[in-house]
Parts: sequence; C-alpha cells; structure tokens
Amino acid sequence: MSSSDEKISYPSVDPVIAEKPSLRKYLKYIGFFGPGAVVASLTIGQGQLILGPQIGAWAGLALLWLVTVTIGSYIIAYVSLRFSMLSGIGLMDLFAIKTKKGWFNWLLIGIMLIFIPVFAASIMTTLGQSLAWIFGFGDYLVWGISMSLIAAVLVLLGRYRLLEVSQAIFVAVLGIGAVASVLLLSPAPDVTEVFTNLFSIGQNIPENYPAWVDNVEGFQKTPISLAMLGYLGTLTFTLITLIGYLGWIKEKKWGIFKDSKDSHAYSEELLSSFKSDGKITYLPTSKEELKRSRHLLKPLLIDLIFAFIIVAIVSCSYMIAGDSLLGLQPNGDVLLPSDIDLLSQQGRIFSNMATWLEPLFKISVFFALFGTVYAGFEAGTRMLFETGKTIIPKMNNLPYKRFMFFVLLYILSLGIPLAILMYLGLFSVLLMLSLTLMFLGVFGVIIYGAGAIYLSQKVLPKQYKLSTVGLIIALIGLTLLLIPVVNLFV
Repeated sequence: MSSSDEKISYPSVDPVIAEKPSLRKYLKYIGFFGPGAVVASLTIGQGQLILGPQIGAWAGLALLWLVTVTIGSYIIAYVSLRFSMLSGIGLMDLFAIKTKKGWFNWLLIGIMLIFIPVFAASIMTTLGQSLAWIFGFGDYLVWGISMSLIAAVLVLLGRYRLLEVSQAIFVAVLGIGAVASVLLLSPAPDVTEVFTNLFSIGQNIPENYPAWVDNVEGFQKTPISLAMLGYLGTLTFTLITLIGYLGWIKEKKWGIFKDSKDSHAYSEELLSSFKSDGKITYLPTSKEELKRSRHLLKPLLIDLIFAFIIVAIVSCSYMIAGDSLLGLQPNGDVLLPSDIDLLSQQGRIFSNMATWLEPLFKISVFFALFGTVYAGFEAGTRMLFETGKTIIPKMNNLPYKRFMFFVLLYILSLGIPLAILMYLGLFSVLLMLSLTLMFLGVFGVIIYGAGAIYLSQKVLPKQYKLSTVGLIIALIGLTLLLIPVVNLFV
C-alpha cells in the first residue's frame, strides 16, 4: 500500500454464499470443509483413540463436559482467524510488533521446540504399536520410526490439497465406526445421563481412581486434574493448529486473500502498510464493503462448525464406548489402555458391532495415527514459520519446503531418541502425551486467546471490531477453558 489514504476493496464472495437458502446450497457448504478436516484428524488421532476410551473406562461419563468446554478453543480460533481474514495480517506478525522484541513469539517458539519432539515421540510409539498389532510381527519401535520417516518424505513431496483430502478420509472412517458402535451398544447408553454430564461443567469430578486400575500393568495414575487437562488438550484447537491455520487461510485464499495471486506476498504488503502507518488504514468503511467482509468470513465459520461437530461427536462416542465396553468386566478382568498396551483394548469398540469389524478398526487406527504424524509435521512447520517469520526476517527468503526440511530434521533428531527412551520404559507415553497436550492445547491456547481478543479490539478499525455480543462470546470461550485449569488449585 503506497498511501495511508489508499483503501483496498474486498473480493467478491463465493457464489455458493450468495445463493438463496436451499438444501442444495447447504450441501455445497461441505466444500468449505478443508483445514477443519486437518484439525479434526489431528484431534482424533492424537488422543481420542487412547485417552478418550481410557477416561471413559475409569471415570464413566462424569467428564463428558470436557467435550463441551472444547468449544471455547473454537471460539478463540474464530476470533484470531477472523482478524487475519479481514485485515490480511497474521496475529503472530502483530504479536511480534506489539511485544518487546517479539517476546511472545519467542515464548511460543520455545514451547513448540520443546514439546513437538515429545509429541512426535509419543505418536511414533502409538503408530508403531498399531502396526505391530495389525501385522502381528516386528518391533513396534522400528515400525513407528520407519512410518514416521515415510510420513516426513510424503509431507516434503506433497501438496496442501492432498493433506486435506487424506485427513477427511481418515476422519470419516474412524468417526463413522465410533458412532455406529455406540448406536449398537446393548444396553443402550442413558441419553439423559449423557446430556446431563455434557452440561455439568466443572462438576462431578472424580476424587480418586477406582481401585481396580491398580491391577493394570503399565497404567500410570496421573493426578486426575492433570489427566483432565491432558485430555482437554486432545480435544481443543492446539497452538499448532491455531497458528498453522493462519497459513492455511492463505493456501485456501479465503477472506481478503480470495483474488490475490500470491497470498503470502499480499499479506506482507499489508503488514508493511501497518508498520508504516502504525495502524490499519487501508480497510474500506462503506456499508457494501462491510457486508462483503462479513460474507467472506462464512467459509471459516462453516469449516470450524463442521470440525467441532465431528470432534465432539467422535469424542463423546469414544468416551461412552470406553464406559460401556472397557474397564472392569463382569468376569473380573480389566480392559484399559496403558503404556504396555495402548491400542488393542479399543478394538472392542468396533468388534462390539461384529467380530469381522475389528480388522477395520486396525486399519482405521493406522490411518488415523499415520494421518496425525503426516498432518502434524505440516501443521507444526506451518506454525513455526508463521510465528518466526517476522522476528527472524531471513526466514522470508527461505523457500518453505527447505524450511520444512530443517524443521522435520530437528523434530526427528530429537523425537527418535525420545521414542527410544519411552521404549525402554524411562518415560510414560501417556504421561508425556498428556503433559504435551496440556501445554499446547490448554495453557498455550488460553494465553494466545487472551492476546487475540485484546488485539482484535485494539488494532482493528472500529467498524471491524467484535460487537458487544461477539466480545462477550469470546470471553465466555476463554472462561470455559479456564474452568478445568482452576481445578488444579482447588
């Protein structure tokens, strides 16, 4: 932008958005489901397969309200992404400018550099166990490391569109199976109990684990408050996906980027204008432009709604199935995922429908976990790039694929040794996964969310700020995520 008086004009909205309300129009909305598929895949693969059924087994349905609380992270995601789709400026770029020496960006980079390799090691372990279980031979560590290396190569060679499509397929297989299994449970779950626990936010928290968990080899009795936060971290938008999504907006050319030839260059141009003027002066203020800007946000809203619905339904299904099928059995046996056996117990969720469906569970587990590694590598790289490119200007001159190569090299160089330590029993896989997701999916999201709400109201022109109702909803979202955190101190 060459002048502070120069205004942009928002691009035309997608023809689907402009259509009159009809069933056909709403079915077309499925076409907007893209980045949300990646988010849903990461969410289901990283924790729902293990922590969801496990918590259902020992806590019953008492903690279903954690699924409801998750909506807070989606509200935060909308607020932060709304800012970028309206202004063209990434929030991480703004944090870099508005904080002294970009300390907030450095803080997030530090958190990511510590916890991404831990996360990778945990997923290598679970992916390896799934393959050893599926094929019935081989060392799971070798399986896990080998498939992670293959995933890294595919990420380097692949395109973003392939990521979207593959993750949507993985999510569909696991989601349909989990929901169908719950629908076929006998006796059927008490619907009243399910809905009561979904909305009993902050209540019915178990004080202790049931005594029978002591009989489960490899089960670590993590403090319940920490276990809750770890599980919540599997449900939420994490720092990885919150910030990675900023890059996906540009790939999708949503919002202000719709007609841009190079979304990344256009974003840098708008950021330069902001730096020059000290504020956003280039956004139009006419009623027509404001209306168009709101319509341009609809693909984001639709994508997030689809992602939340899928994650919520699948999460509830796995917890309900864990309550009904796992835990203490009538014959006195105990079925519970643990560090020794992370996945095989969950096969009952599919085999409950029919014995022949257990192989389908094995296949879908592999694709879900492989998808988590595949999507996680891309999302983690995207997050680090979006966070660091303003505080480390040289990153902008580095081709993205080369930057990705260096990031993957770092993740694997630390992740593989950590996976070996987990293999030797020196670290608990479930504990490390819970701690990682607690920081990436709860504490980090709360800090990021508070900053996103503040900057939206501070930096956007008056006409583009959140309305009073919007601000209240955003603060409610932040508060929902704080409720489980408070439990740590009471």
